[in-house]
Amino acid sequence: LEARVGEFEAGQFSTTTRLSGTTTFVMGGVDEVAGKETVTFNYDTKINLDTSFTGEDLLKTRIRAGNFNANDPFGANGASPLEVSSSTADTLTIDRAYYQFPVGDNLTATVGASVRQDDMLGVWPSSYPSDSGLDVLTYAGANAAYNLSSGAGAGVTYAKDQLSASLLFVSSEAADASQGVLTEQGSDDVTTQVAWLGDNWTLAAAYTSSDGGNTTSNANAEDFTAWGVSGQYDLDNGISLNAGMGWKTPEKENDASNIEDEQTWSVGVVWSDFGAEGNALGFGIGTAEGHRDDSGYDDPLAYEIYYSMAVSDNITVTPSFFTVEKDGTDDVSGGLVKTTFSF
Repeated sequence: LEARVGEFEAGQFSTTTRLSGTTTFVMGGVDEVAGKETVTFNYDTKINLDTSFTGEDLLKTRIRAGNFNANDPFGANGASPLEVSSSTADTLTIDRAYYQFPVGDNLTATVGASVRQDDMLGVWPSSYPSDSGLDVLTYAGANAAYNLSSGAGAGVTYAKDQLSASLLFVSSEAADASQGVLTEQGSDDVTTQVAWLGDNWTLAAAYTSSDGGNTTSNANAEDFTAWGVSGQYDLDNGISLNAGMGWKTPEKENDASNIEDEQTWSVGVVWSDFGAEGNALGFGIGTAEGHRDDSGYDDPLAYEIYYSMAVSDNITVTPSFFTVEKDGTDDVSGGLVKTTFSF
């Protein structure tokens, strides 16, 4: 077996390539979702291949597979989507393929055919959550400015001393010849971020312009500009405080379709080494969707609490409980146990 492994390592991978990954099991369920209140058991697997040719660059390839149903409560289109859920129907897919390299002493450039907005940002301005839960609470409070669009893209980051500044774009339909990169037909997002990093705090502002591939005069919810201000402050006792707020302005409003100005925010607290070394207690609250200034609108919120337990260096078990409020309908509450295996 050792001889075969040695042959595999020598013959199949460059010595500059590192393989790592995670597999996550999620067992849980929700109430107040008609016909979808049973306990489910799903998985998500990510395999990373990181290659460096010079010791300072990075070629990132990530393979992902999962069996979450997109329309179930935990799926991307569900009542309480999880950040970890992927709906690939057990099929291996490439969801990251980009190259990152230095340009001089203070500039880093990124270009890729499959890259996400946050892969190219110089700073992610939040440490919440330390162990992913509800997807809606993972956008540093500025859900439209940090919309995590993915596709083909490129960006550059300037970092010197405590200052970080990034400029990037993502074209979601770049692989389609009828839409392409940075065209009127394609959906493109352009983001600028400026951040200041202190000894135990981070503050960042971001601006995103998204056209949503809108080539008509009609209102489109994905044709907007957005601002966001987010930050974190780490206390000496292992507690990290996180907060953020964002504003979204559509290019054209349509009140009948709820395409109008929106505001989002979130607050999260993470207490590292709570109870035991390697464990973490977290609590988050924020907008469940963009809040609108409409008469009778309920301003729905999302709440969650979790406790991440390090069973070993490579296994973490995280129970969590959450509530997602819905405007005009019953709130959705649920719980889950998430087990993460790192390798």
